[in-house]
Amino acid sequence: MYTNTKIWSKSLEQQGDRYDHHRDRLRLAYFGFRTRVGELIQTISSDMPGLTVHDLNHLDALWEMADILTGENYELNPAEAFVLGGAILLHDSAMTVCAYSGGVAEIRSTAEYADALAHFQSTSTRNSLTATPDLSADAYGISETLRMKHASKAEALALQQWVSPIDGTENYLIEDSELRDHYACSIGRIAHSHHWNINDVPKLLGNTLGAFSGFPADWTIDQVKVALLLRCVDAMQIDDRRAPRFLASVRPISPESLEHWRFQNKLTQPHLQEGKLVYTSKSPFQVTEAAAWNLCFDTIQMIDQELRDSNDLHLQKNLSQFKAKGVAGAGSADSLAKYIEVTDWRPLPLNLKVSNVPHLARTLGGQDLYSNPLSPLRELIQNAADAIEARALVEEDFSIEDGSITVRFKEAEGETTLQIDDNGVGMSEHILTSALLDFGFSFWKSSTARVEFPGIQKNADRFRGRYGIGFFSIFMWSSEIIVCSRRFNAGIDETRVLEFRKGLESRPILRGAKGQEKSSKWTTRIQLKLKPNFLDTLIPDHSGKVYGRYIDQFSAIRRGRPSEFSNKSWVERIKLLCGALQINVSIDIRGQIEAVSLPSWRDCSATEFAKFFSGVLFESGSNNDRFLATLTSLSQPKPLGGRCYINPYDTNSHAVAVYEKGIFIQFAHIPNVLGIVESRTTNAARDRHSQISVSDDSLWLSSVRSKAFAICRHIGERISIQGLFSIMGELDPNQPAFIRNREFLSLNDLMSQVIQDRSFAIRLVEVEDNIFRWKPAEQLSTIVGLNVDEKRIHSLVNFKGDIAPTMDISEVALSSREPLPRFLRIICDVLGPSSSIHMVHNERDGYHNDYIDIVVAANEQE
Repeated sequence: MYTNTKIWSKSLEQQGDRYDHHRDRLRLAYFGFRTRVGELIQTISSDMPGLTVHDLNHLDALWEMADILTGENYELNPAEAFVLGGAILLHDSAMTVCAYSGGVAEIRSTAEYADALAHFQSTSTRNSLTATPDLSADAYGISETLRMKHASKAEALALQQWVSPIDGTENYLIEDSELRDHYACSIGRIAHSHHWNINDVPKLLGNTLGAFSGFPADWTIDQVKVALLLRCVDAMQIDDRRAPRFLASVRPISPESLEHWRFQNKLTQPHLQEGKLVYTSKSPFQVTEAAAWNLCFDTIQMIDQELRDSNDLHLQKNLSQFKAKGVAGAGSADSLAKYIEVTDWRPLPLNLKVSNVPHLARTLGGQDLYSNPLSPLRELIQNAADAIEARALVEEDFSIEDGSITVRFKEAEGETTLQIDDNGVGMSEHILTSALLDFGFSFWKSSTARVEFPGIQKNADRFRGRYGIGFFSIFMWSSEIIVCSRRFNAGIDETRVLEFRKGLESRPILRGAKGQEKSSKWTTRIQLKLKPNFLDTLIPDHSGKVYGRYIDQFSAIRRGRPSEFSNKSWVERIKLLCGALQINVSIDIRGQIEAVSLPSWRDCSATEFAKFFSGVLFESGSNNDRFLATLTSLSQPKPLGGRCYINPYDTNSHAVAVYEKGIFIQFAHIPNVLGIVESRTTNAARDRHSQISVSDDSLWLSSVRSKAFAICRHIGERISIQGLFSIMGELDPNQPAFIRNREFLSLNDLMSQVIQDRSFAIRLVEVEDNIFRWKPAEQLSTIVGLNVDEKRIHSLVNFKGDIAPTMDISEVALSSREPLPRFLRIICDVLGPSSSIHMVHNERDGYHNDYIDIVVAANEQE
């Protein structure tokens, strides 16, 4: 019983002195407090199924843990004992819907609930609460919200009011209004603090609370001391009382929670031995219980770390030390197995070990992963873009249009410095020193992001960062890096600096910002010290060669072609890199400032589009400028889709720039089509993307085709454009595409002639051994020659579809999806269902001189 513990007896029981009536008041207030909390937490087991025991028995057991932790002579005055007891009662009491005056509706309205549902849906999580998926998602959302918010909600519980529906009376957990007024805030904050980073405890609880009016003046509350007590005793209680075997048999427990129940059911209460807590198991763990043992090891290590950190803070504050300085066996799996035994198997260290972290980060996060020479800059820009997107989600008065990214190259005394500034959501000290440095940790879909920015998880798919390795690519360019950052809603004096002085070969340092390392204009600045003359050594000369030590990176041959960035200026490179980003990005290079993103690229005029991307995606010229009028948005819904145009004169670019959320991936080569298409990357290097095909967009094809023919000045342009659309399966039926008996014919003209003649004839030429194609007419004699076959049809455009003499041409025409067989099928349909196709292979002397004649004829009886 908690009232039998030494710490209770020495502080709150009568001591036979003149202050006993004060102790009586505190003790009676605590009894009532405990009774009401007991009523409050009765539904924890139903609101959070699978959770180990969180009832009054657990809360009372923490007093026993306090006895073990502190020993005989630890000083705790009655007021501190009352506040400790209150914090014990409240610290987990908000894990119930009853803690919310608005009930389930209030919980469902929170950002944490929205995050939980998004997480549930994105990971296809399914628990055993119910067979109904929707209810299961809702139950998960409620329980996860209670878990995420229980510590912060606990801070309000001591002052929270409940109104009885019976008679309308106001009820509080602490009935004594004067004690509630004096101690409730301290109790709530200490209860909340058990989920803080331990380094925040002295910062946020550093003040000593003065004595209650009428109590002895030295009955003050050292809030740090009480908070450290709570943290440790809460961590320590993991014995079988938390996971009774019979209770497990009658309560629904998810697979994830079951391992907690298994290991805690086997553990005995800890005891103190030579300054260490000793946990033992009632029976050895079988090999089938290895997962439970491993989880136990993790928990033991957590308790050991908590005790060590708390004792360190005791030393700093000159407080009496806890008797327990750590946990026996926490140092290794083998050591713990001597106390928490196993049988027929041997536990190994649970975490994979990386002996050379710098090498791993340098290879997987550097040259070996990123073949794009501008990968470091790309990663910095996309991280800044994500930060701006995040701020627009969490700050009501901030929009994407308010976001800004500046890329700045500064040269002085032979040195070049790169600075990337953004006014995004920023990074707290915790994120700077944990998530940012955790190689492979994907932040935006993590529980860390849900804690830092509640409500953001439901929009996690908007972010570009997915792999948690991009930041490490910047060490390709520099070993001297400074990261300055603060949260967007913190003052500039809260800016912290993470500094790398020797790259990944040494540990970074964290310090306060000074001078220009903090600003109200940006929230994050990342600065890289580059090699001397960095800007000039990366600019190629007219021959396409690249000078300097960076030749391997910037002239890298990828897929048989030079890097897209090799022959461009720095402004053009960055325009290509992030030109489609819907955030304002500017470059400041040698004092010249220029916009390098076009946020309105989807909707701006063709003239503005051409002015911005000329020299980046395509070259300017009279014919190119003329056909820019065909610039048309793809019909796929945003954020996919894009904006492309055709140019029959462009025989060099043949490229569509593919972007993911505004960041360049690579060029997709689609003959004579230019512009921008949005897609998704499919690998961590971000140089491959999911398949795109503008030819599948019939609305875009139709619109561009009509615009293009309206621009044409002569028949050569019309025929060239017909050829482009023939390849894409959208031949214009009213434009010239064939020659018959020296006349140009459209598809509609041809169909009329076929109906009139009741036949159709073409000749296929041999292009390879026994491979024949209907090639476009290349000789003027088809128009002006004296002797021509008046019935033979010559094509002016390409109809793909290879034919071999051994094929059954009737079967091919019926089944193949290639343009030529489909065209033959159309002819058959025009001539009627009983029409027939005949193919004759004509062999001639000479290399590739054979040809095939194909004739489609109608049945004369029709």
